[in-house]
Amino acid sequence: MLESLIPLFQGLLTAVKAMTSFDAFSKKKSGDIRALIDELKENSRLCFRVIEDNIPHQNVIPHFSTRVFDQLNQAGFDFNALKQQKIPPFAGIEKSDLASWPGKRTAELVENIYDKIKELRSRHAFTPDAAQHRRRIINIHKRILLLLQHAKGPQGESDNE
Repeated sequence: MLESLIPLFQGLLTAVKAMTSFDAFSKKKSGDIRALIDELKENSRLCFRVIEDNIPHQNVIPHFSTRVFDQLNQAGFDFNALKQQKIPPFAGIEKSDLASWPGKRTAELVENIYDKIKELRSRHAFTPDAAQHRRRIINIHKRILLLLQHAKGPQGESDNE
């Protein structure tokens, strides 16, 4: 699962470490950006419930939220405000299913995360017990952790833009 991406997600592979990183990221931001980070944090927490705690995905999927994203998207918010720089080629990413992300803008990753959450909720509505839903949650979570790693930057510092 996520263990194959240990070099990329060093320090983010447990819920406690990831939540601490979200808190550090959020403290450096304000307003709409902070609200979006909080929503991503909660969605990440839900992913950890399935991955670490083995909570059935059927119980978790209805709790994924896109409310803040939808409001900001409708208002024309620039999701690159989370991190202005493009996603760098993190060590180990080239051998993963995230290999296509280096060089892309933060907004593309955020929009992809939320598209996948919406798709998962839609699929769950019609096939709640589908085995592939767990795999989809893992894939969403990898993208959320990539976003968090990107926000931390190469030295673990997020930008203040």
